[in-house]
Amino acid sequence: MKNSNHPEKIFVRTFGGLTVYRHHSPVVVSWESQKARMLFCYLLVTSDQWVHRDQLIELLWPGCEHESASRNFKTTLSRLRKSFSGAGNPNPVIAQGDAYRLNFAVASCDCEIFRAHAVAGIKHMTRGDVKGAREHLEKAQELYVSEFLPEEPSDPFIAEARREMAGLFTTILNYLQQIYAAEERPDLIEALRSIVHFPSFHNA
Repeated sequence: MKNSNHPEKIFVRTFGGLTVYRHHSPVVVSWESQKARMLFCYLLVTSDQWVHRDQLIELLWPGCEHESASRNFKTTLSRLRKSFSGAGNPNPVIAQGDAYRLNFAVASCDCEIFRAHAVAGIKHMTRGDVKGAREHLEKAQELYVSEFLPEEPSDPFIAEARREMAGLFTTILNYLQQIYAAEERPDLIEALRSIVHFPSFHNA
């Protein structure tokens, strides 16, 4: 019997396209509306922090009259939660007053894990802990298989997050190149240089 205090998790992949997994297999999320899907994407961008409702409203309906936008937000949030309940998945969004974020008790995402490993690896590197840095940097590098949410190329908020993660990825590759050079591992350096989904690394 499953413990209800430990609900089954879903995993959300964002690099290379939005995909939701359960039991390591992709599941179909029947989005109740495009706005519900975009709200979920915005919460993925801000997965490491609480976001106030007003910020989310401005992203979804820029310049909209407040009362109308508040009603729209309530409806969209309900549709987002319904999108997941319809697939038999747990509710991935929690609230604290007027702030929202992903519910890490039931959901995890590759972009949050990527950021955590990247930041940890960079911190270890700056402290001179090369072994610790390599472990985290390699884990981050493995997660970045392609661009962040490429199916949303024109949304400014998502585009900014995409640039931030791409820049972080460049830093990761450059640090790994330094580590492999110090270890005299040209094979690993060549493997990094064969990564074609971030060609600017070759010019670093």
